[in-house]
Amino acid sequence: MTADVQWWAQFAREVRAAGRGELPVETPLRAVRDKLDFECAALVSGSKQRTATVNLGYPAAALGYITTTYRWKCPIHQRAVRMGLPLRFVDIPEVRETRTYREGIQPYGFREGITLPLAPGAGQPFVALSSTHDRPLDDGSVLALTMLSHDLGALTDPGVEPGDAAADVVLFVSRTQIEVRSAVAQIPLNEREIRLAADCALGGAVRFRHRDAGGEWWRVRARVRRPDGVLLRLSRVPELLTVRELDVVGLVARGWSNERIAAALGIAVRTVRSHVESALVKLGCPNRTALARHALEHDLDTLGALRAACG
Repeated sequence: MTADVQWWAQFAREVRAAGRGELPVETPLRAVRDKLDFECAALVSGSKQRTATVNLGYPAAALGYITTTYRWKCPIHQRAVRMGLPLRFVDIPEVRETRTYREGIQPYGFREGITLPLAPGAGQPFVALSSTHDRPLDDGSVLALTMLSHDLGALTDPGVEPGDAAADVVLFVSRTQIEVRSAVAQIPLNEREIRLAADCALGGAVRFRHRDAGGEWWRVRARVRRPDGVLLRLSRVPELLTVRELDVVGLVARGWSNERIAAALGIAVRTVRSHVESALVKLGCPNRTALARHALEHDLDTLGALRAACG
């Protein structure tokens, strides 16, 4: 199916909106899959994770092949990466002789498809599209996808800004709902915690650490994206401090006294003092002022500290 210029213009707007975090990532990917008459589509990020940012229709085994063997060893994919251009099955005369055809195409009934590199460099993100019919994508659509490849690359990490770590989960929080924009992991915050972070962000950018139920640490960055919404970007990170030490450090960074921190967290002043001393040693900070500066520079804050500060 051929798309006209008007459709491509609308598609480009959707891609850019999704790249900013204003639409779910799968919205433009679903649109291009359906309009260009493919059965399956997947967006694979540039990290070494063995899953896709978005999977629309690929069987689990086929997706596993795409995100592992195909991605790292397939000569078809490597050729597309070297060229920096999309490749259709029809563009590769020897495709039926490859391991990719035997293991990743033929068993699932695919007869035509395309791999679209989205950024330069090893392990780059890409879009895979597959169909059970044998009609190759028309040249005009290949050109359009090529021109939009940079914008499509933003879908692997929507809403990213300079200094951000790659996000494992991106959420958009409005007054009425919480929407997943992109996720390659379970969401580590519950609805009440998400709402608290979003509400605090309305007063300015919010950045904090959070330990999930499994003991894994996350960095969370919340930014207002438009009057009725907040974008939350969550990334897994290592952490030296305990939850309570982070609570205390987050309030130290706000200039709070030990007495005020103790009252807000419901702990003894001597316990606050002990947590501060422990954090100074663990982080190599010589004094309270240096600790506060380090906390601000490295997002050492928590929902507990936010809850106390936001009242």
